[in-house]
Amino acid sequence: MSGNDIFGGIIETASKALDLRSRRHRMIVSNIANADTPGYKAFDLHVEEQLQKGENEHKNVLYRTNPKHLQSSTSSKLSSTAGQVLVDEQVTLRGDGNTVDMEREMSNLASNRLMYKATTQILNKKLQLLKSVIQGGKR
Repeated sequence: MSGNDIFGGIIETASKALDLRSRRHRMIVSNIANADTPGYKAFDLHVEEQLQKGENEHKNVLYRTNPKHLQSSTSSKLSSTAGQVLVDEQVTLRGDGNTVDMEREMSNLASNRLMYKATTQILNKKLQLLKSVIQGGKR
Protein backbone atom coordinates (compact mmCIF):
# COMPACT_ATOMS: atom_id res chain seq x y z
CA MET A 1 0.00 0.00 0.00
CA SER A 2 1.44 3.37 -0.98
CA GLY A 3 0.96 6.69 0.82
CA ASN A 4 -1.49 7.79 -1.85
CA ASP A 5 -3.89 4.92 -1.08
CA ILE A 6 -4.35 6.09 2.51
CA PHE A 7 -5.94 9.37 1.45
CA GLY A 8 -7.60 8.16 -1.75
CA GLY A 9 -5.08 9.75 -4.11
CA ILE A 10 -5.30 13.23 -2.60
CA ILE A 11 -1.54 13.49 -2.20
CA GLU A 12 -0.98 12.74 -5.88
CA THR A 13 -3.72 15.17 -6.90
CA ALA A 14 -2.40 17.92 -4.61
CA SER A 15 1.11 17.38 -5.91
CA LYS A 16 -0.06 17.73 -9.50
CA ALA A 17 -2.13 20.80 -8.58
CA LEU A 18 0.93 22.43 -7.03
CA ASP A 19 2.98 21.68 -10.15
CA LEU A 20 0.31 23.15 -12.42
CA ARG A 21 -0.20 26.22 -10.19
CA SER A 22 3.54 26.84 -10.14
CA ARG A 23 3.62 26.62 -13.93
CA ARG A 24 0.65 29.00 -14.19
CA HIS A 25 2.40 31.43 -11.83
CA ARG A 26 5.44 31.53 -14.13
CA MET A 27 3.17 32.18 -17.13
CA ILE A 28 1.35 35.03 -15.41
CA VAL A 29 4.64 36.61 -14.32
CA SER A 30 5.90 36.28 -17.90
CA ASN A 31 2.75 38.01 -19.15
CA ILE A 32 3.27 40.86 -16.70
CA ALA A 33 6.93 41.17 -17.67
CA ASN A 34 5.94 41.43 -21.34
CA ALA A 35 3.11 43.92 -20.84
CA ASP A 36 4.94 46.52 -22.94
CA THR A 37 6.21 44.16 -25.65
CA PRO A 38 4.54 44.92 -28.99
CA GLY A 39 2.68 41.94 -30.46
CA TYR A 40 3.02 39.81 -27.31
CA LYS A 41 0.11 37.41 -26.77
CA ALA A 42 -0.72 36.56 -23.16
CA PHE A 43 -0.69 32.90 -22.10
CA ASP A 44 -2.75 31.11 -19.49
CA LEU A 45 -3.15 27.65 -18.02
CA HIS A 46 -6.53 26.45 -16.76
CA VAL A 47 -5.47 24.37 -13.77
CA GLU A 48 -8.95 23.28 -12.65
CA GLU A 49 -9.84 21.96 -16.10
CA GLN A 50 -6.58 20.01 -16.31
CA LEU A 51 -7.07 18.48 -12.87
CA GLN A 52 -10.69 17.59 -13.62
CA LYS A 53 -9.68 16.02 -16.91
CA GLY A 54 -6.92 14.05 -15.20
CA GLU A 55 -9.22 12.86 -12.41
CA ASN A 56 -11.89 11.69 -14.84
CA GLU A 57 -9.29 9.69 -16.74
CA HIS A 58 -7.79 8.47 -13.46
CA LYS A 59 -11.12 6.91 -12.39
CA ASN A 60 -10.95 4.38 -15.22
CA VAL A 61 -7.59 2.96 -14.17
CA LEU A 62 -7.31 -0.67 -13.12
CA TYR A 63 -4.88 -1.47 -10.32
CA ARG A 64 -2.85 -4.66 -10.03
CA THR A 65 -3.17 -5.94 -6.48
CA ASN A 66 -1.30 -9.13 -7.24
CA PRO A 67 1.71 -9.63 -9.55
CA LYS A 68 -0.11 -12.60 -11.14
CA HIS A 69 -2.95 -10.39 -12.38
CA LEU A 70 -2.99 -9.33 -16.01
CA GLN A 71 -1.59 -5.88 -16.60
CA SER A 72 -4.03 -3.18 -17.69
CA SER A 73 -3.51 -1.42 -21.01
CA THR A 74 -4.45 1.89 -19.38
CA SER A 75 -2.31 3.75 -16.91
CA SER A 76 -2.77 6.69 -14.57
CA LYS A 77 -3.40 9.79 -16.66
CA LEU A 78 -3.29 12.14 -13.68
CA SER A 79 0.46 11.87 -13.34
CA SER A 80 0.92 12.74 -17.01
CA THR A 81 -1.34 15.79 -17.00
CA ALA A 82 1.06 18.45 -18.23
CA GLY A 83 -1.50 21.18 -18.72
CA GLN A 84 -2.60 22.83 -21.90
CA VAL A 85 -1.14 26.28 -22.48
CA LEU A 86 -3.68 28.63 -24.02
CA VAL A 87 -2.86 31.76 -25.98
CA ASP A 88 -5.11 34.69 -25.15
CA GLU A 89 -6.75 35.69 -28.42
CA GLN A 90 -8.71 38.49 -26.77
CA VAL A 91 -9.23 41.58 -28.86
CA THR A 92 -7.24 44.48 -27.48
CA LEU A 93 -7.68 48.21 -27.87
CA ARG A 94 -3.93 48.66 -27.91
CA GLY A 95 -2.45 49.49 -31.26
CA ASP A 96 0.62 47.29 -30.83
CA GLY A 97 -1.26 43.96 -30.71
CA ASN A 98 -0.28 43.15 -27.12
CA THR A 99 -3.08 41.26 -25.32
CA VAL A 100 -1.79 41.60 -21.73
CA ASP A 101 -4.41 43.17 -19.44
CA MET A 102 -2.56 44.12 -16.26
CA GLU A 103 -5.69 44.14 -14.08
CA ARG A 104 -6.67 40.66 -15.24
CA GLU A 105 -3.11 39.35 -14.83
CA MET A 106 -2.80 40.76 -11.31
CA SER A 107 -6.17 39.24 -10.42
CA ASN A 108 -5.09 35.88 -11.88
CA LEU A 109 -1.83 36.08 -9.95
CA ALA A 110 -3.62 36.74 -6.63
CA SER A 111 -6.18 33.99 -7.27
CA ASN A 112 -3.50 31.48 -8.27
CA ARG A 113 -1.47 32.34 -5.17
CA LEU A 114 -4.49 31.77 -2.90
CA MET A 115 -5.27 28.42 -4.52
CA TYR A 116 -1.62 27.36 -4.25
CA LYS A 117 -1.59 28.27 -0.56
CA ALA A 118 -4.89 26.45 0.06
CA THR A 119 -3.56 23.33 -1.65
CA THR A 120 -0.39 23.38 0.45
CA GLN A 121 -2.48 23.76 3.62
CA ILE A 122 -4.65 20.77 2.67
CA LEU A 123 -1.58 18.71 1.90
CA ASN A 124 0.03 19.79 5.18
CA LYS A 125 -3.07 18.75 7.18
CA LYS A 126 -3.13 15.33 5.49
CA LEU A 127 0.55 14.79 6.25
CA GLN A 128 0.04 15.92 9.87
CA LEU A 129 -2.77 13.38 10.16
CA LEU A 130 -0.49 10.66 8.78
CA LYS A 131 2.25 11.67 11.22
CA SER A 132 -0.24 11.55 14.09
CA VAL A 133 -1.36 8.07 13.08
CA ILE A 134 2.24 6.86 12.85
CA GLN A 135 2.99 8.26 16.31
CA GLY A 136 -0.12 6.65 17.73
CA GLY A 137 -1.97 9.90 18.32
CA LYS A 138 0.62 11.17 20.78
CA ARG A 139 2.09 14.64 20.50
